[in-house]
Amino acid sequence: MKLKFLNISAIACLLAISTSCSKDDPKVLPGDSLTQKTYTMADDGLAMTYNGAPLVGKTVTFTPNTNGTATVTLAGEPFDISELMGGISKAEETEPSLTIPSAGVLPGSKETVINVTLTGDSDNCTFEGTGDTDYCTYSYSGSVTAEKMNLNLTDVKLKNISLAGTWTLPELYQIDPFWGDEQPNIYNVARIVWQSEKMIELAPNFGMPIETILGMTLVMPMIGDGDGKVSPVEMLTMLLKNVTFHEDGNVTATYINAADMNQAPVTSPVGIAQYVITSEGNLRLFLNPTAIIMNTAKAIAKSKTRAIDMSLIVESMMQQLIPLLSQGIPVSYGKAIMDSEGQLNEDPNILSFYLGTETLLPLLKTFAPLLSDADFVNGIVEEAKKDPTMGSMAEMLPSIFNSLPGIIETTTKVEIGINLKK
Repeated sequence: MKLKFLNISAIACLLAISTSCSKDDPKVLPGDSLTQKTYTMADDGLAMTYNGAPLVGKTVTFTPNTNGTATVTLAGEPFDISELMGGISKAEETEPSLTIPSAGVLPGSKETVINVTLTGDSDNCTFEGTGDTDYCTYSYSGSVTAEKMNLNLTDVKLKNISLAGTWTLPELYQIDPFWGDEQPNIYNVARIVWQSEKMIELAPNFGMPIETILGMTLVMPMIGDGDGKVSPVEMLTMLLKNVTFHEDGNVTATYINAADMNQAPVTSPVGIAQYVITSEGNLRLFLNPTAIIMNTAKAIAKSKTRAIDMSLIVESMMQQLIPLLSQGIPVSYGKAIMDSEGQLNEDPNILSFYLGTETLLPLLKTFAPLLSDADFVNGIVEEAKKDPTMGSMAEMLPSIFNSLPGIIETTTKVEIGINLKK
């Protein structure tokens, strides 16, 4: 009997010890086996959608905590332009890669930090919720493992949607009050303001404002062959069908491919450009360099044949342009002007969208040294002389180029853009 009692006591003690150890075992929480990691699309670790459309050129950094929560940080993926720069300047293969920052995922936010609660097990988790930034509201859902991150942003909507809708170019032609026939009016479609203390010196004691010269150039038939030549502004009206500012911050355009004018119009994919309204009359335009530079600028750089070393100019312009990729391009908008005197167009459905002095003047000053390069100027002049439609404009080019550095230096106001009608 005593032995039986001892056996029972031993079993009870073992059970008590086992229960005690079980209670002391730490509870396994979702994400416990995961570590901080930045997922990118470059290595196929990241799949991201924005209101149902796939995104490119973005990163997500996952930082797990010790309590079943984590921080998810959305940002733009730096874009490596070493190869692009190599096609323009004399970059050596031994030089380090050159990367530029890009815009964030949500419009107006260079970086978005989301605190999430994880569900699932230690190495395979999901999360979902809602959030907002200074400029938009959104919902999110995602899943994460050590190798993959899937993130879907849904219900993204700007807080200010006053520009949302589809905009088209106004009619370029109008009845000339003197001759009674239709004539193109550059101010119907474009905004051109360029005020400077100096003018283009076309002859001794005879000058013309740069704004006038620019307007004349834009309406001069110079694109195409034979009698079918059209002006740059006419080509714009032929190619660009509309621009849409979406409520989710995306900007898309419907256009005709210039390489085949007979094809049906196409619409650019979302994710190329985003916008936010920062104040009345001002917006920021954010471009996705992965979606744009890889498809356009890289091809342009490879086709470049001029021998002039443009490295200094390119580097200077990059210093001006690179911050605009992450901070956004400042675009002003407001009532259109209808003539060179600055008279306002009172049509409330027509607005000018334009780059202002604070953006354009630094770029012009950076570009000015190129205008003093003899090879650059002579090349343009010789090509212009081959085109019979250029007429006297070709003869004016040397004077224009010679005058431009002084005009740029004394510029007090410059605004260049297009007019759009809702």
